[in-house]
Order: sequence, then structure tokens, then C-alpha cells
Amino acid sequence: MRSLQARLSTGLIVALFVLVGLGVLVAGYSLRHLAEEFVASRLVHDMDALLVALSFDSDGRPVLNPNRFNPVFHQPYSGHYYKIITKGGELRSRSLWDFDLPLPPTTTDAVTRYFTRGPENEELLVLARRFRVQQRSVVLAVTEDFTPLAAGLRRLMLGFLTIAGILLGALIYVQRLLVRRGLQPLEDIRLDMLRLGRGEIRHLRQDAPIEIQPLVNEINRLLAIMEQRLQRSRHAVGNLAHALKAPLTVLTHLTDPQDQSQPSEWAGEVARQTRQIRQLVDRELRRARIAGAATPGQRVVLNTEVDDLVDTLKKVHRDKPLLIDCHIPGNTLFPGDRDDLLELLGNLLDNACQWAAGRVRLTVRPSADWLILHIEDDGPGCPPELLTLLTQRGVRVDESRAGHGLGLAIVTDIVDQYGGYLELTRSNELGGLAVTVTLPAGAAEDGLD
Repeated sequence: MRSLQARLSTGLIVALFVLVGLGVLVAGYSLRHLAEEFVASRLVHDMDALLVALSFDSDGRPVLNPNRFNPVFHQPYSGHYYKIITKGGELRSRSLWDFDLPLPPTTTDAVTRYFTRGPENEELLVLARRFRVQQRSVVLAVTEDFTPLAAGLRRLMLGFLTIAGILLGALIYVQRLLVRRGLQPLEDIRLDMLRLGRGEIRHLRQDAPIEIQPLVNEINRLLAIMEQRLQRSRHAVGNLAHALKAPLTVLTHLTDPQDQSQPSEWAGEVARQTRQIRQLVDRELRRARIAGAATPGQRVVLNTEVDDLVDTLKKVHRDKPLLIDCHIPGNTLFPGDRDDLLELLGNLLDNACQWAAGRVRLTVRPSADWLILHIEDDGPGCPPELLTLLTQRGVRVDESRAGHGLGLAIVTDIVDQYGGYLELTRSNELGGLAVTVTLPAGAAEDGLD
């Protein structure tokens, strides 16, 4: 059974049948018990009346005064019978005629109550007990026909069953409506998924019950991740096209038949431009593989990775005396993918090394909620009015420097992917550009909201 509605409906219907069945059984037992108690109370009064009317003659035989007990005992087969047993003799009600009423063993401590069949096969309720009357042992039993009461109880139970059946049907109908209404949010989500597939909506509705809200949030999170990856891929293609434009222009110029340059110079320039194109392609492929917050549970130790990165940067910029200071608390963790960390810090530190006069500083300040990366240099810095342009793709403030204007744009994409913040200012101590990256410490687990 794969349907949730069928499972819930079946379970509730079975529970209702069990409850109604138990209710009918309890009601039937209770009504019969009350009827038995009512008849037994009347038989106790008849027993008391017979004891008052009982006496013994001179020979010790039992005698009843007919004026002292109910005359119904004289009507043949009336259902009201008595039987008295003593050592001096036995008395039976006239209503028994020649029918012998069997008696069970009796005691003087308690009344014995049981059912038996009468002279006309009717159901009799019998009360019997042993007494001491005038120093003589007397066994007294009285009965009453329980058949009319049993028939009335059966009619009452039949009516009760009819009403219970009607109520059970109504309850089943109501519970099916409630189950269907309770599962309606799942149906709404299914319809939203169809609309999502047709491109009519971009995410699922948020007004879902609390039980399925985590599912809706996770689906919306995955949709946001897919949208970000699509947007990042589009940016990567745009970046690659923009970066390849200049090398391709140079190659086109060098291969122009009207160009009078020396063939050897053409070959060298073509080789250089080809290497540059290859580097750009590799760079954009790395950028397109940014894992971001979509990769849960990853942690990278900053100290080790930064040490290796600094050694590489010193070799790349060995033409200038650079002092790269790193202030990182021990065992500081980066909340994400290792390649993302290298791409992020690699771009920022490489940019700082290019513009620095001789000093670059990296400061890491971790906390319970945030990881702050602060990179600054002692270079010329950037005018405040141009800081907002630095993060745009393809924009370079100084065209005399090598590069393609993509470094900070890639950094911006990585920071956005992790749900962090990027701030560009002037360094108060070193005087050059200061870049502050603030990332959520739990970005890898929390994902996108």
C-alpha cells in the first residue's frame, strides 16, 4: 500500500470499528448486568416474603401461609417459582406443577445466583440460599422468567447497533474528508512541482504545514543552488568570452596577410597569446566548479593551505621584495570547499602582491558565527569613487597592469555563493587597498535560505 491517504484511512477505519465494537460490547454487558441486578433485587424481596410465611407443623413439616407471599406463585408456568427443602419435607410453588427445579449447592454465607431452563424452556434467573429457621436448616430458591427482559435487551441492542452503524458511517465519511484535507498541502506541492517544471513559478510556496516545511525549504534551497550554478555558468561564459576577445584580436591581426611583421615575431606572439588563452580557459573552468555552500560538511584548515599559497605567491612575484604577513589563529577552519578557498585567497593575495610596494598582510578573525578574512597592502590603493567598479567583470582601474579584470569578480561570486559579504576600503595602517571578506561560519551546513 503506497498511498498515504489509503494508509491513514485504513488505520482510522480499523480503529473506529474496534472502538465501536468495544462500545457495543460494553453497552450490552452493562445493560444485561443492570437487568440482572433489577430482577435479583425483586427475587430477594420474594425470598424475604417466603421466609416470613414459612412455619413448621408439629411433625416438623414445612408449611406456608398463602396470604403472606405473592399470589403469582399460584399461576401455572408464570415464570415465578419457588422451592423449599427441609429435613421434614419439601415445598414447591403451584406454578411449577410437576416440574422439578434443580438446585445447586448452597451456603448460609451468600446467595447463589444462576440461570437455568424452566418448564417451558424459558430462561430463569434463580436465587438460592441456605437459612436457619426455628433451629431448622432450610434451603430456599426463588426464580423469575428472564426471557421478556432478554428479548427487550436484544431489541434495545439492535437499535443501538443501528445507531452505531449510522454514526460509524458518518465518522468514516468525516475522517476521509479530514484525511483528504490534511493531505491537501502535499497535493498543492505536487501541482507546484508541475508548474515549476513548466516554468510558471521559480520556487515552491512557503505557507506549508510545519510537518512538511523542511521538505519545502530543502527543495527551494536546491532550486536556489541550481539557479546560482546556472547564473555562475553564464557569468563564466561571459567572462571567458570577454577575456578571450583581446587575445583573439591579436591573433587575428598577426595572421592578417597584409601584416608586414617578421614571421618569427609572429610565431612568438602567437605562442604567447595561445598560452594566455589556455590559462584563461583553465581559470574559468576552475571558477565554474565553485562548490560554495552546496557542499555540506566540508572543513579546510586555513593555516596549512595559506602557508602553501604564500610560498607559491612568493615564487610568482620573486621579482620584487615582498613581505607577506599572515595572522591566523591555530586550527582555524574554512567552512567550505578547498578549491573555493584557494580561488578566493589566491585572487585577493595575488592582487595585493601585484599592487604592493613591499608588504602584504592577511588577518583572519574567526568567531562562532563568522569567519573574517582581511587582506591589505601598502600599494597606491584605489580612489573611493572607483571602489564599486572593481568587482565588475572585465573592469580594470589601471590598464597598464597585466590581467583581465576578473579576479575580484570571481571573488564576489564566491562570497555571494557562501552567503557572505565583501567590503573594499583603504587600509588605515598600510595605506593601500583593504579587502574584508565575511563568511558565515556554518555556511557549509546551513546552505542557502
